Amino acid sequence: MTEQDDAARFAVVSRVAVLALGFVLAAVAVWAFLAGNVALGIVLLVVVGVLAFARGMWTMRRGMKAAASAREKAQVPEAAVASAAAPTPVDRVVADLLGMNSDGLPYLIEASRTPGGARVDVRWKVEEVRWQTLFVRGKQAYAWRMEVDLDSATGHYKFVEYSGSASVRAAISPGGGFVAGNWKWTRGKTAGQQSATFVEGADGQVTTRSSFGARTSWEGGVMLKPADAKVPVFTVLRNNGWRPRFDWFGARIFEK
Repeated sequence: MTEQDDAARFAVVSRVAVLALGFVLAAVAVWAFLAGNVALGIVLLVVVGVLAFARGMWTMRRGMKAAASAREKAQVPEAAVASAAAPTPVDRVVADLLGMNSDGLPYLIEASRTPGGARVDVRWKVEEVRWQTLFVRGKQAYAWRMEVDLDSATGHYKFVEYSGSASVRAAISPGGGFVAGNWKWTRGKTAGQQSATFVEGADGQVTTRSSFGARTSWEGGVMLKPADAKVPVFTVLRNNGWRPRFDWFGARIFEK
């Protein structure tokens, strides 16, 4: 049995154990409240909360590790580093950027001509997870895009990012049903940002769509990390002598 199989088995066993123990402790807590032992009831409820939180954090850590290890890394072209005083021509830079494209990358790099040089579009492909349990349905999706404008006359670049997320929750309970949705789209620059969602359910109730394709299982998750795309793109630009108009430490933070 491989290490991955052991981790999957532990995930299943620990989930059932935490769920069963949580129900037992919650029942005892209710009995303690009814018996007038409020302190014991509060302690038991706190223990239930800590167990659920710890199991949730373990699930998130496991999911983020799996997503990071499975993703392909861009192959930055090997070339002599050009100076900012003599940047590489824009056509060569664009060719190097487009040459990093690969089906295994979670993002796609495209480019088009502009009157002053070129515009490079970097777009995350797809990150969406859907889940369904007996009473709850949910969906979480993330989107990200970056526009980089290259000025061939100066060898300068400027960029802007667009980040979006959409979530939907629907539930049915004895008191009725409800549907809640949230959609957000922002324009600006990010620094070290990442978005992730990991969920668990019964077998076949979680569907994940990402750059790896679609998968249905008892667990799933999505993670969007702009730095995975930004670092290789700006490495190529800087290796070719291109710089932002104002190149200083603060500006470089937003390139990661």
